[in-house]
Amino acid sequence: MGANIGVLCSDDGEKLSLLIEAVQKKIMAAEIKIVVAGRAGAEALTLARQAGFYAVFVPRAAYHANRDGYERRLGAVLREAGAEAVVLAGYEWTVGEVLREAFPGRLANLNEAGSPEEMAALAASVGASPASLAGQAHGS
Repeated sequence: MGANIGVLCSDDGEKLSLLIEAVQKKIMAAEIKIVVAGRAGAEALTLARQAGFYAVFVPRAAYHANRDGYERRLGAVLREAGAEAVVLAGYEWTVGEVLREAFPGRLANLNEAGSPEEMAALAASVGASPASLAGQAHGS
């Protein structure tokens, strides 16, 4: 079994779509617990909800220049949903120290992935194993 992941995204959901495909096709052993966007109109939120995932808007603008405060809020929302690791799937902001400390060694940037298989390989760094490895570990 893979990690319970929280997903941070910003806009159109292109990377989120690859991640959802990787999980649904069992290319990646992980469970998406929550999808979070900092923009109310982010298409990624609609995509996540249509796919049956819990998706929330955490207004970045409400924190203005207080990145630490915003990241503390993100961390709380992610943990409340059961996320053990965080993946960035089209997340356009730089992650600061507060969020990195909230999920030490459990944060992966999937923005460079171009396929569900690449998504799975990158996510392995936070415990979301490629399904082929997870299946071998469980004797499948």
